[in-house]
Amino acid sequence: MDRSHAHVVAPHRAITLFMALAALAASTGCASMLATGMYVLQGGNVVPAECEGLKGERVVVMCKPPSSHEYRHAGASRAIAARTSEMLAKNVKKIDVVNPREVDNWIDESDWGDFRELAQAVHADKVVYIEIENFELYKGKTLYQGNANMHLTVYDMKQRGKELWSKNIGEVLYPTNSGIPAQDKPVQQFEREFVEIIADRVATNFFKHDPNESFALDAMANR
Repeated sequence: MDRSHAHVVAPHRAITLFMALAALAASTGCASMLATGMYVLQGGNVVPAECEGLKGERVVVMCKPPSSHEYRHAGASRAIAARTSEMLAKNVKKIDVVNPREVDNWIDESDWGDFRELAQAVHADKVVYIEIENFELYKGKTLYQGNANMHLTVYDMKQRGKELWSKNIGEVLYPTNSGIPAQDKPVQQFEREFVEIIADRVATNFFKHDPNESFALDAMANR
């Protein structure tokens, strides 16, 4: 078989495989099987969104800092919400993301209060609520290693704040395996990098993405 003929046959095989997977998924009710098939067809480099409930909705992102250090990490929590909002706006189709400045203004005037009050104030359909249980930048006194634990919840305001989706993200470490000397970069720079890691871990739950990109983000630590 010559190469030109092979190029014609390969797409047909891909389409046939997809149709077979779709039929099997429909008959068994197994959506994950179809998702796995799509992952294979796309070269194994893309994983689907875990939650697709934000498409076509007006969405507000709210990030609550740890209760024990609410004021100490207020700036980081706002940065996480802002970066997550930016990533959702860029990657989720037909989404309308509330400007983070509107959220910050509401928090300044109303304290944290109830997320339902925030959603009503900014006319949001969905709330992406990031609850940070702990947030640290240091491993010891002289090494950086970001450490955070988070829980992520989506609330549907069209159903009076009913929980639509929830995930315990768990521990996020940056860098993953070891700390880096604090003398290598300013703490403000390291915090920005850690915020980027956290926002990526949150936002990629809502759109298909290449999981290998997280390795590139982790590589920032040694620059």
